[in-house]
Amino acid sequence: MKHVLARLIGSGHPRPDEPGPGAPRLHSATFPGAIYAIGDVHGRLDLLLGLEEKIAAHAREIEGEVWVVMLGDFVDRGPASAQVLDHLLAAPAGRFRRICLGGNHEEAMLDALGDPAAFAMWFGVGGAETLASYGLSPGRIEAQAWDTVRRTLTAFIPAAHRAFLATLPVLVQVPGFVLVHAGLRPGVSLAGQTDRDLRWIASDLEDGDRDFVVVHGHTIVPEVMVGRRRIAVDTGAYETGRLSAVCLTGPGAPVAVIEQRG
Repeated sequence: MKHVLARLIGSGHPRPDEPGPGAPRLHSATFPGAIYAIGDVHGRLDLLLGLEEKIAAHAREIEGEVWVVMLGDFVDRGPASAQVLDHLLAAPAGRFRRICLGGNHEEAMLDALGDPAAFAMWFGVGGAETLASYGLSPGRIEAQAWDTVRRTLTAFIPAAHRAFLATLPVLVQVPGFVLVHAGLRPGVSLAGQTDRDLRWIASDLEDGDRDFVVVHGHTIVPEVMVGRRRIAVDTGAYETGRLSAVCLTGPGAPVAVIEQRG
C-alpha cells in the first residue's frame, strides 16, 4: 500500500521570538511497513553509515514501505558534521524513505549564520567542531570582525546545507506514535506544542498519559529506553561511540533496538 505523508506547511508553531507559520509537521493516516528512528548523530558519520547497514539487513524481512526517521542533531560536537549533511542530502539506498527532523543544534547552526550573538553561543556548544568539518579552524574565525565571519561562513558552508537546515520539519505523526527531536511539554496538547518545545525541551523521561507513544532523542540515556508512552533513543554518539535506533512496526507491536558501536 502506498502511504501518504502530508507535509503541512504552516501547521507548526514558531518560537516565541520568531514570526511566521513555524516549521512543517508531517502526518500520515496509515503506518508504513516499518519506521526506523535514529537518535542524535552529532557528526559521527562513521557510526551512521554502520547503523544504516544494520538497518538494511534488519529490514530485509519487512514488507511494505520502510521509513528512516532521523530525530535531529546531525551536527556539532563530533568530527564530521558537514559530511553527515552531505550524506543526508543524498538519496538513501534501496527502498528506504528518509525523513530528517530538525533538532536544537540544527536551529542553533542556522541562527548562527546570520547573527553574531547566536554565533557565539553555537560556537561554544559544538559549532567549533562543525566549522572544522568544513575546513575552518577556530583560530581563523574567533578573532575576526562579524562581517568577515559572515562572509567566511557563506563561502565555506554550501547553500544546499543552509537550505536543508531551513526547511526541516519538527514532527512526524503516524497512528500510535509521534516522532520529534526533544519531546513534548507536559500538560500541553500536541497542537499546542511550539517548535521550540519540540526541538529544545528537556525530557523528564516519564511515560505520561497520552494516547500515543512519543519517540525522541535529545536527552542522553545510557541505553535506549522503551516505555509505555515514551521511547528515548539518544545514547550520546559523540561521547559514547554508540549510535542507536529503534524499529517500529505499528501500535502495540514489539520495538526492536539496533545499535552501532565504534
